[in-house]
Amino acid sequence: MGLDCGMRCLKFLLCVFNLVFWAAGIAVMAVGIFARVSASNYSALMEEGGFKSAANILIAAGALVMIIGAIGCCGAMKEKKWLLLLYAFLVMMIFILEIASGIMAYSQRDKVIGRIEHTVNKTITLDYGENGQEKLTEAVDRVQQELKCCGVLSPADWMKSNWYKSTGHGNKEDTPESCCIKKEAKCSAQGKTDAIYKEGCSQALQDFAKSKMAVIGGIGVGIAILQVMGIIFAICLYRSIGYEKI
Repeated sequence: MGLDCGMRCLKFLLCVFNLVFWAAGIAVMAVGIFARVSASNYSALMEEGGFKSAANILIAAGALVMIIGAIGCCGAMKEKKWLLLLYAFLVMMIFILEIASGIMAYSQRDKVIGRIEHTVNKTITLDYGENGQEKLTEAVDRVQQELKCCGVLSPADWMKSNWYKSTGHGNKEDTPESCCIKKEAKCSAQGKTDAIYKEGCSQALQDFAKSKMAVIGGIGVGIAILQVMGIIFAICLYRSIGYEKI
């Protein structure tokens, strides 16, 4: 009687847990999609293999978590030992992959962040405003307006750019209009330094990437804790089910 009651409690706990697990899968997908979309405006200036890959992994993990949660509920309700083993195995595999990807992302974080300054410097110095580089030009304008920054390290970087040599100097502009605090034509002309953002976009983009990666990392840790609990519940229920249930 006591054993039967304990098994019912385990079934109930595993089912409730997997409902939470399933909801967490939706939340993880939502966070991954939000992080991916929020970076899309700056995609031309950010590394393909770093921040965006982490967001893509989060989206895939969320989808898998939802599927695995359904397997766990089914195994608990039907008392199928093979389903419980499959559930525990799949959760363990995702857990190992998450740990591996987390270690890889952590070990490469400085390289990923460091590439941002190189890419921003090249784009502002050589590509901005050039024919055929409309995507990069738009990305720089978005970054400067939305992250409230200007230039690579400071607004003075624009005076070393091809844009300044071909356009800005002739119009007596030190920076593009996207550097303006209040966007207006020639806001930087005639030394109006108070009218433009002072922070460089390299640091602003790095801070943006770090903040989003911190959210992704925190969500990953939370899901990992849930996964360990799920494995424990599944193994306990597996041991409680009689061998005739195989």
